[in-house]
Amino acid sequence: MSRAQPKSSPTDEHARRIAQAIAKGRPPPFNDAFDRYCESSPREIFAAFTGAARHMPPAGKDESLAFGYLFLLQRLLEHLRYRTDRGYADAARLIADFQADVVARVEAGNVDGRMLAFVGGALHQSKIPASPELAAASTNQLVDRNQDGPLPTDVDAALAGILEACDGDPFLAVGSLIESGHAMSAETRSALAVGLALAGIPEARGAAVLFLLDPNSTVRRAVAGALAQVAASLTSTEVRRLIAMRNWRPENERAEVDAVIRKARAAGIDCAPWEAGSIEAIVATAVDGATAQGFLLISPVGRKKRISSVLIKGGIADAWSGEPESVRQIEMSLAAAGMDTPTLAVSRSYLDRIVAHELALSIERREAPPQPARMAFGETLAGLIAEVPKAMYEPAALASVLRKSNELAELEAVAQSWFEDDPQVAQAVESARGRDRAKLATFLLQGVIARHRDRWAEIVLRTALWMREAPQEADLCWRELAIVAKALAEGRDVTEIGLMRDIALRTIAVLRDAGRGSRAL
Repeated sequence: MSRAQPKSSPTDEHARRIAQAIAKGRPPPFNDAFDRYCESSPREIFAAFTGAARHMPPAGKDESLAFGYLFLLQRLLEHLRYRTDRGYADAARLIADFQADVVARVEAGNVDGRMLAFVGGALHQSKIPASPELAAASTNQLVDRNQDGPLPTDVDAALAGILEACDGDPFLAVGSLIESGHAMSAETRSALAVGLALAGIPEARGAAVLFLLDPNSTVRRAVAGALAQVAASLTSTEVRRLIAMRNWRPENERAEVDAVIRKARAAGIDCAPWEAGSIEAIVATAVDGATAQGFLLISPVGRKKRISSVLIKGGIADAWSGEPESVRQIEMSLAAAGMDTPTLAVSRSYLDRIVAHELALSIERREAPPQPARMAFGETLAGLIAEVPKAMYEPAALASVLRKSNELAELEAVAQSWFEDDPQVAQAVESARGRDRAKLATFLLQGVIARHRDRWAEIVLRTALWMREAPQEADLCWRELAIVAKALAEGRDVTEIGLMRDIALRTIAVLRDAGRGSRAL
């Protein structure tokens, strides 16, 4: 008789399916069921990491399965980060425990430097900062392999190898270095960036310029100082990039970039002109309850097309540009993008307005992502209100618009993500489990939702602005939404606004459903 095989866990099954898809050149099979697994199984980050370490060569013998576990780890971490963004301390503690566990395994000799770099990459993709202890462990691993300092002795050869692997593309090289170096200390990443600038390799200097956008100011300032030493060797394209990025830097760091530009100009290096380009279409998603919004841009590349993306969420959260693809592939990507959230074709001026506003938010936080300018709420609202028929502002009509604002057909799909979600609200819903839903909704409206009226006014206004981009014949409900935004901004009683009562009821439903999953933390 054959012995029974151990039963696979859901984590093992998900990792196996992901590995099989990657091996066949297909994207990982992420879907609603997978997202529910990630939300309800946060502690599986430990099992996913263990699976990756067990199968990753040289200790293991199945690299593709190891990468399946790593993909899974990244998504689990990302779902945890969503909860930390909403203020849940239990999620933050679990992330801290995970990083401490990784450090303990490194110190015990059970995890090598390669695996540690992969964990750093998963944290980077999930937008989770590495803990000081993990950064120290990563730096120690690098120093142990290179006893002469934080970088290999033959820096030029090492950097040349990295650039060769990326076909000399500075964007690919820097993206790879930032991801793999996410778990390194700022001092080590600074040494890496300075090494690029001073390596004497033209492609390396080009990559060093892009390190001026590193998330850490220590790295940005270190590379600016190094670039000042080699400014006379920069290309006209690199000078153009410096000039463009200068305004993306926090104000207290711009003088360092100006110094590099002046030295390059003094050496006779002109600014290269921008290449002519065009955009055929821009598609924007609706604004969700976390103020996130995505943009897809389609541009021609010969007989093919390129799709690029910008994700905003209280700043520029992510941006990428894909390889040229066939028209059919682009159409499939656009169709997939519209499956989960409503989208509209929007104008270039709308994109510029929103991106400039989000860049300004990033810079206000002293982060480094054209001259940004915040979108003035009052001015934007006034512009929309000026187009609303005066008849809609007659007292009876206005009260009707506000009362029935939860019945607007165009909002049915858009507002599915519009609800409150933070520990205080969750606690209130949990403690009032036996209370009548209507009374609980009123309690939330008069409390937390009333306190957050400015945030909801911005979400409603941005949605109105987005709907205003639709063709006139679509006749979307942007006018009604502009009226709701104005009512919120002016302090109108939120219990009189049907849309806000709908948000309160959705909050209760979502948090009661999520209560069971959160207990898994």
